[in-house]
Formats: sequence, C-alpha cells, structure tokens
Amino acid sequence: MATTTIVTIPAPVASIELENRPLTAGSKVPSINTRSHTLSTGDEESSPLDDQPPEGATVFERPSVSTVKGKLLCTNFTVFVSGMNDSSTGALIPYLQPAYDVGLLFVALVYLINFSGWLVAAFTNVHLTARLGMGGVLALGAAFQLSAYCLMFWKPPYPLFVFSFFLSGLGVAYQDAQANVLVANVNNSHRWLGILHALYGAGALFGPLIATTIAARTVHWHYFYLVTLGFGIINLGLLVWTFRVGLFKGTAAAKESATRDLKKALSERTVIILSLFFFLYVGAEVTAGGWVVEFLIRVRNGEPSKVGYVASGFWAGLTVGRLVLADITHRLDERRMVFVYIILALIAQLIFWFVPNIIANAVMISLLGFFIGPFFPTGISVATKVLPRELHVASIGFAATMGQAGSAAFPFLTGAIAAKSGVKVLQPMLVGLLAGMTIFWALIPRVARHSS
Repeated sequence: MATTTIVTIPAPVASIELENRPLTAGSKVPSINTRSHTLSTGDEESSPLDDQPPEGATVFERPSVSTVKGKLLCTNFTVFVSGMNDSSTGALIPYLQPAYDVGLLFVALVYLINFSGWLVAAFTNVHLTARLGMGGVLALGAAFQLSAYCLMFWKPPYPLFVFSFFLSGLGVAYQDAQANVLVANVNNSHRWLGILHALYGAGALFGPLIATTIAARTVHWHYFYLVTLGFGIINLGLLVWTFRVGLFKGTAAAKESATRDLKKALSERTVIILSLFFFLYVGAEVTAGGWVVEFLIRVRNGEPSKVGYVASGFWAGLTVGRLVLADITHRLDERRMVFVYIILALIAQLIFWFVPNIIANAVMISLLGFFIGPFFPTGISVATKVLPRELHVASIGFAATMGQAGSAAFPFLTGAIAAKSGVKVLQPMLVGLLAGMTIFWALIPRVARHSS
C-alpha cells in the first residue's frame, strides 16, 4: 500500500520534532484546492497543494503560534547570536590586519572559508534533519558555532583562526535553515519571519558596537569572542532544553525520503531562482555591513574608532526595516514592494557612492539597510506560497542556507578585488548585487490573490 508521510508540529506538551505518521486508507487529508496558486487575503498563509498529497510526500500541518511559542523564542535568540557573529568580522578587520600582519587578500580568506561551511551545510542539512530531527540539528549547529569561539578568543595562529570560520559558518548555517523552516510554517508566518530576521539584525547591530568598543579601548580585540562565547553557551543550553523531547531522534520515513526530497527541491525552478536571489541579497547585506568601515577609513579618511560604529547604523536600519515594513509589504503585495524597495535602495547606494561625506554616507548606508531589510523574510514567505508544502523542509532549508552562503562569498570577492584595486570596489559591487536581485526577483512566479 502506498504511503504518504505527514509531518506535524504537535501541541506544547509534545516535541516540535517533525513527527512522521503513515497515511493509511482510513486517514483523512484536508482537501485544499490551490492549483491556481491563489491565496486568501486573510491572515492564513497558503501554499500550492493538490487535493491529495503525492505518494511518499512529507507534508506540514501548520501549527498555531501558541503551541510553539517556546521554540519561537529560542530560535529568535539563536538568530540574534548569528547576527552578532556575521556582522562583527567587518568591524574587526582594521584590528585583525596589524595583529596578524596580513593584507586584505588574506583577510578575505576568512570569508572564503566561512563560505565553505555554508556550502557544506546546504547539501547536508536535509539529511541531518532526517536523522537528528529539527532540535538535534539546531543543537549540533550551536555546538559547531561554540567550538569556533573557543578557538577565536585566544588569538590562535592565523591558519587556525581562519579554520574556525568554517566551524562558525557550518554551525550558523544549520541553525539558520532550521529556524526559517520552523517559523515559515506557523500561522501569520510573514509577521513572525519579520520578527525573526529583525532579531538577526539586532544581533548584527550589537556585534560591531561591542567589537569596536573592545578593539578601540584595549589591545585585545580578540576578547570580543569571549562575549560571543558566552552567548554561544546560553544558545546551546536553551536549544537542548527547549527541544529536549525527542532530541537527536529522526524518523525512518524521513531518512528514506531525504535524498529524494532534496533532488525534487533542486528540480524546482523556483527553488533555484529563490536561492540565487538570497545568494545575492545576503551577499549585498554582509558585504555592505562588513566592508563599509574599511571603505570609510581608506577612501573617506575616517577614524577607525569612530567609523566602526557606522556598521551598526547599517544593521540598525536593517532591523527597523524588517519590523516596520513587514505588514506593509504583506498588505501592499510582496512582489511589487520588493521592486519598490530595490529602487529606493539603489538611490541610497548611489548617494553613498558619489557624495564624499562621512555623515551623509552613514545616513545613506542606514537607509540602504532599511530598504533591503525585508527581502529575506519576504522571500521565505513567498516560498511557502509558491512551493508545495511537502517540499518546504528541503527547499526552504536549501534556499536559506545557500542564500546565506552569499554572506561569505561576496565579502571574499570584494576583499580579493580590493587587495588589488582598493576598497572603492565596494560601491560598484553593491550596485551590481542590487541589479542582480531585481532580475531574479522578476523571475519568481507570481502569487495571485483573491477575496476569501
């Protein structure tokens, strides 16, 4: 007898783990007719499903927020710590170079090794989820991230310091994929995704503030990683406790379908386009936040102890944008509003490029962050509506992880080019990334809207 695996997110007394239930002849499956890719104007999120799930599919039953609030809070803290991790490297570049006596190309290697961690996670996440469950992969990712900080805080030899970024990239990637899948599958997910990614931005805001303060006031810039080490310990403890029921327990059905689900997700044109959109977007986000300080020092002749805080202004703008624009974007049509935000972001970026004034640059980089802030949560929200629900684990996990790989790839590329041509390459790089995002967003299928 053919079976279909239905994944449920249970009530609070049970684990959030993706529980598999065989669909027998007597089981009932809600009939949801969305073949035309329509969705209601109400608060419920929709995704294209046939009347009956395909044979062997893995399908989510969407929970209410009240049943998973503990896990939402926990994963929100997880992405906060991830934000601190991703944003701090750029602020520490002016101090890392003389400490290790390396040029920009060797600094850029940090981002390249970080990228390799994200790349490995993109292709292994679905298999680990099948074997360890959601909580197990979150805990494993937190452990990798924590091990990286254990290497960083005592300023090890440069090769070991660089290798630690592979561990942090791998760890953050696993956590990011699981957090996005969890939040994308709760009611009113557009709003909760906005909050989730706003907290990432909040962590990214505090990262450069703390890093610059420690590096500017002491000779021990690497003590910043003692701060992240403390947060990493708390993060791991919270994840293990919150997901303790069924921790590190996968299911036989999920193990059998993992490879098939990943192949099926990668055969979806929308998954590839969305992955490329995220790849460019996160690349622009971390390139801007990571290299703006070096740009203001080298090109605008700013003081390192002062312009280091400009990076936090960018992340502050991104955080506010994700909070303020989440509902506006949802109500006024997500597809249209992303195009509007890209135009406004390009205007801010061009002013930043051609007006050689540090104060004006600080304002424009903050506005750039504000306008591009909603892109990632909006993309995840759109994915839940245009992709079959049985592919959400594999497709959203892959797209989010592969997209985040851009956070290392483009900062590395910028640094490698800057080593020969100067940091002024940051400006055309950001314009090119925004233009590329426009193309890929235009290729994402439309989601029609109708009255309930």
